[in-house]
Amino acid sequence: MKTRTRRLFFGLWPDDKTRQALFHWQTHNLPADVRWPHRSDLHMTLHFLGQVDDALLDPLLGLGAGLAAPGFGMVLDEIGHWRKPQILWAGPTSVPGELAQLHAQLGARLSDLGIATEARTYKPHVTLARKVRERPALQPLLPLTWPVAELVLVESRPGAAPMYHPVGRWPLR
Repeated sequence: MKTRTRRLFFGLWPDDKTRQALFHWQTHNLPADVRWPHRSDLHMTLHFLGQVDDALLDPLLGLGAGLAAPGFGMVLDEIGHWRKPQILWAGPTSVPGELAQLHAQLGARLSDLGIATEARTYKPHVTLARKVRERPALQPLLPLTWPVAELVLVESRPGAAPMYHPVGRWPLR
């Protein structure tokens, strides 16, 4: 019998005001030849889990529910480009301590469940476009304060629009 898996990640889900501001920047700055994520898919990944067996869904939901972390403000004020994955992104030039702590705490709990996490240094970002071969000339992102108030466990469903569907949501206190 084949076990069912889901493609999952833990992330931060922007409030409507932040999502709208990012979408506004996209619509006024991105060239037509790049792939934009659906506006409902804008998010910041904390830990990508990959294909996860359904048997781990309840423990992951319990992990999210049991995580006690404060809400915080994060200023998105940088537009960056990664040439190799061809990603254009928005992120903070200064990573809030609360974000670093949340990332580390979540990583430790995932490790306790036997789920490996990314070994590279965490670079918080919101993907604005894919298939961006060269960084285009762009208007800067006016500093945007995101009141981070929610942790989400998200299922990725490639081919759907929107592609990302929260399966668990927890307020940050």
